[in-house]
Amino acid sequence: MKIISLLFWIVASLFISPGAMYENTEEDLPRLIMEAADGMVEPGYSMDWEAQRMEADEDLEITWGAGVEQVKENLPASEKTTGQADGSGTSGENPEEELPVIQTPITSDTQAAERSIIGPTYSMEQLTNFSFLLENFFCLDPSTMVDAGILNGDTMMAKDFTLSEGDGPQVLIYHTHSQEAYADSVEGDQSMTVQGVGDELERILTEKYGLSVLHITDQFDMLEGQIERSRAYSYAKKRLQEILDEYPSIQVIIDLHRDGVREDLHLVTEVDGKPTAKIMFFNGLSQDLDGALERLANPFREDNLAFSLQMRLQADAYYPGLCRDIYLKGYRYNLHFRARSVLLEVGAQNNTFEEAINAMEPFADILAKVILPKN
Repeated sequence: MKIISLLFWIVASLFISPGAMYENTEEDLPRLIMEAADGMVEPGYSMDWEAQRMEADEDLEITWGAGVEQVKENLPASEKTTGQADGSGTSGENPEEELPVIQTPITSDTQAAERSIIGPTYSMEQLTNFSFLLENFFCLDPSTMVDAGILNGDTMMAKDFTLSEGDGPQVLIYHTHSQEAYADSVEGDQSMTVQGVGDELERILTEKYGLSVLHITDQFDMLEGQIERSRAYSYAKKRLQEILDEYPSIQVIIDLHRDGVREDLHLVTEVDGKPTAKIMFFNGLSQDLDGALERLANPFREDNLAFSLQMRLQADAYYPGLCRDIYLKGYRYNLHFRARSVLLEVGAQNNTFEEAINAMEPFADILAKVILPKN
């Protein structure tokens, strides 16, 4: 039965999400089987055996697929507002007035405007309303569930992520999937992959904001010269522990990726007249539809969620249209080491490298607004 199910998912993935397989056109069948077994299909299509993989205490790979937009399109009306797959939420009606979509290009004047983390965009009444939070800032993968106890606006807005003083690196940048590239990336040139985007982020955080940054370019998804992602998170987890033991001063951890979407979806906006890849924060909830995944516990889950939300609010205030909805899925994705951990998706496979690079200036700005002392 498992073999039949496996073959079904391999075949189905070719039809469900053509974009999800774009990097596998030259891969062999064993590779496809391994990726299918790791749940590497578009969000919303979970594998029956994912729970069995938990026995090995391994974080599953982030899926390639249509992403937030398609998941929200596919959700029943009753789940688009509450996002709760366990049925414990409200009906599909949104009690809040719908906010207008801001479509004007972002300029330096917009950035210079004095706005608080809430700014003129949202009220505390809205930000403490669970349904409003979920509908406007998050996208819940159908494989997991969330409730008001986890997405608590009062708690998330009250958290202070200002960095404490100390010696040594403050920010760690790494890439679980080091080989993720862009539409015009040159094959074999690591400087035009997410690693190059990480280099740019390191430069900006160091030169403009005075932060001490450690950027590692270990290739957790490579084996004997070939892409191999079946244990990338496990390899990264071991290395992260070593780095944090060596540099306990690290307070912010950024796992920088790029997403994979259907080819007709171009994740681009405009910042200061420059085409800029949209970004997305990805959070693991360490639970599935049956409840908590004890083997993948994350003591910083609520901190990570609040960190993502506070950055998203800064983005909405200063760079409207830059951030996609925060994606919520089960499992952990190595976000359990620090309270300020974030998995950042910068654009997708059909963005240009320049668009991805252009996203680092505004991202660094919204990060700085959350972690640096307020003037």
